[in-house]
Amino acid sequence: MPGAHRTDAANRDLGEIAYQIGVESGRPLTADRIIDELVDCCDRLAELSGISQLGTSAAELGPGIRLFHHLRWVIVFRYVDEGALILRIVDGAQDYLSWKLADG
Repeated sequence: MPGAHRTDAANRDLGEIAYQIGVESGRPLTADRIIDELVDCCDRLAELSGISQLGTSAAELGPGIRLFHHLRWVIVFRYVDEGALILRIVDGAQDYLSWKLADG
């Protein structure tokens, strides 16, 4: 079964999102819900990788890179044989389109 594989950078992004919402904004239950939703989105991207190409192409970031939006966050990923490689999970307000991404 295809899986979602997150880079260290994507895992750090999730931690920073959780901290910002849960600690800085004082909404720990909301943080838990948002993190669960983002992880679920990543899993769905991987599960559907064999039958669908979800997300928007973002070749300017690197070969095969796609973007998938959930609420205010953008999942930056690439389809791989094993499912989906999640490169970053960023706030949509960031200037992520100017980045050049590697696989890790």
